[in-house]
Amino acid sequence: MHNRLDGQKQLVRAAMCAITVLALAQDALLAAEGPVLPGTALWALASGAAWTLYGALLRLRRPFAPVRLGLLAAMLAGVVTLGQSFVAVGTAELVTGRLPRTALVLAGYALMIFAAMRLLLEALSVPRKAGERRFPLPGSAPLWLGALLLACWLPWFVCLFPGTVSNDSISQLKELMGLTPMSNANPVFQTWLLGAFRQAGLWLGSADAGVALYCMMQAVLMAWLLGTLLDGLRRSEAPRWLFWTALAFYALCPIFPTFAFCVGKDTNFAMAVLFLSLMVKRVVDEPGRRGAARYAGLCVAAVLCALLRNPGVYLALLTLALLLAWTLRRRERRETGAWRLPALAAACVLGVYGALHLLVLPGLDIAPMPESENYSLPLQQVARVAAGGGLTEAQAEAVAGVLPVEELKDAYNGELSDPVKALWREDATPEQKRAFWRAWPEIVLDNPMTCLSATFHNTYGYLYPGYMSVIKPTLLIGDQSTRTASVKGLYDYSVNPLSEGLKAFTDRLAQNPLYRLVVSPGLYGWIALMSAVWLLRASKGRLLSAVPALFTLAGCLLSAVNGYFRYAMPLYLSAPLLLWLVVKGRVQRQG
Repeated sequence: MHNRLDGQKQLVRAAMCAITVLALAQDALLAAEGPVLPGTALWALASGAAWTLYGALLRLRRPFAPVRLGLLAAMLAGVVTLGQSFVAVGTAELVTGRLPRTALVLAGYALMIFAAMRLLLEALSVPRKAGERRFPLPGSAPLWLGALLLACWLPWFVCLFPGTVSNDSISQLKELMGLTPMSNANPVFQTWLLGAFRQAGLWLGSADAGVALYCMMQAVLMAWLLGTLLDGLRRSEAPRWLFWTALAFYALCPIFPTFAFCVGKDTNFAMAVLFLSLMVKRVVDEPGRRGAARYAGLCVAAVLCALLRNPGVYLALLTLALLLAWTLRRRERRETGAWRLPALAAACVLGVYGALHLLVLPGLDIAPMPESENYSLPLQQVARVAAGGGLTEAQAEAVAGVLPVEELKDAYNGELSDPVKALWREDATPEQKRAFWRAWPEIVLDNPMTCLSATFHNTYGYLYPGYMSVIKPTLLIGDQSTRTASVKGLYDYSVNPLSEGLKAFTDRLAQNPLYRLVVSPGLYGWIALMSAVWLLRASKGRLLSAVPALFTLAGCLLSAVNGYFRYAMPLYLSAPLLLWLVVKGRVQRQG
């Protein structure tokens, strides 16, 4: 009987391996170029890797459970399959036109993705053995770990010194110098923060000093924050491999030094999101413990999320509302007074945000964020339908009140909504805007597949591992003033000549698929979804600590740019934390 079961497993393993290799070998999208795996050596390598992968899977006690993981794998496989078609031709044509081959590719991808996630979850479920030695560190471990990360990032700073200044920061510098009107399009708090470092540089006699000071302060804070997370992993029951993998990831992945030494709003916001997640985790782990440090930490983290990114207020309030509901759900939590922490933090967010938008911005005559900034999804859908001539006469008339219909075809870019948003008529009347919003659902219902295609085209990079956008720069290295008017002659910061060599080096690395897998945001979108799917059934409110990262992923899917690295920064920083939460959730359930 035992031999019979082993034989059946081997047959299943062989079938899964065959489907996977055939799926990889079929270029369902670019058949003219032949198979993805030319050559006997690559065929053998792919077959051996698949055989090993499925052998490890079938050795598990329940290899194909849970079902929800299989559904997630199927969804992600669909994203990758469709994404390949959109990369090639900008539509789903190469998938829908070759359904048998597409089904094979989809099945092969789904099997691989499921096996990888299932084995990862299994590896995370093996807690550290009692008495197993931790990585020893003297004194304050977060500081030592942070110093180690800084040392690993130092070569990047040598090539980037005094630091990269992003396009958004150049726009903010122009506002600070009175070249353009002050606006909250880039959060005004971040603009003032940049202004403080600019002024410090002027006092020190050099624009480079201000840029370098900003970047060094930012890098130190990021290193300390990541060191704190690593120390928590080191001291927890998480398997040792997770700590070492997280340490290597933070130390060696180019994302972290590149954005640590970049003057821009995204790095600060990403740190605020991770800080909020860690503070929420502390409340969930020890709901009965309070203290001034906990109150201050949660309040500061939530307020920073609201100040450093315009939609950050919704992230902070949603997270705090869910945390408040969790603390009130059970009597023992209510009696400890744990609910006071999220309640106070939410009050701080509302107070600061209200004062900023009701008093400060109007009082200083600072323009609010343009309303079209939040309209990427509907405007891209309408523009794609209009470009294909799918608007009815009545719909075109309603759209014309807020957008020049005749210009939409030339402006539409499937991976970037900025050109279409730039056409939004700020002088449109309330009646014209209401007419547009009444027409939009009708346009979607009349052209559902076209609208779905427009949305997918603008988002798939956040769930397609290895996809690197070519619409905008990915890693911000060197001179970033090509798309925004320069401030040369008014604020003369330097662009390090070594940065060109560094950029060329990273461009060469981008030819390697494993490098693309590590640095592009799709993998971290997967980690966020996998963690959420598992934590839905975990106890002790572990999912609450993942809410900020999940909100960030949702924001990326609604953003203006497909697969933009800097928008996904919170996902990069939070990935080890999400896996740590899965560890604690699995250990809790098994316990």
